[in-house]
Amino acid sequence: MNCNPIREREDWFITDRKPTICPRCNKKEVKKSVFGMPSAEDYYEAKYHFQGCIPDFPKPRTWGCCHCDAAFFKDTPRNRAALGGLVPHQWPKD
Repeated sequence: MNCNPIREREDWFITDRKPTICPRCNKKEVKKSVFGMPSAEDYYEAKYHFQGCIPDFPKPRTWGCCHCDAAFFKDTPRNRAALGGLVPHQWPKD
């Protein structure tokens, strides 16, 4: 799995798949992120990360850590362009 930091914030990462363990807090609390008001059933199931009513800028996160609120974005060309790419020392060697 490739999980790399993003320039904008120290708690934002771009990754090719959902992390099992959060690289910031080392907890197994990374879940699919949901934007907006959850239904009562979804809220009490605790299988989602709720990001509230205001999405991350410029793109809403794909996954989030329920413990430390770290943001994880799916590694796609569109997300890389919108998020400014990776931290320079993490750039892959193409």
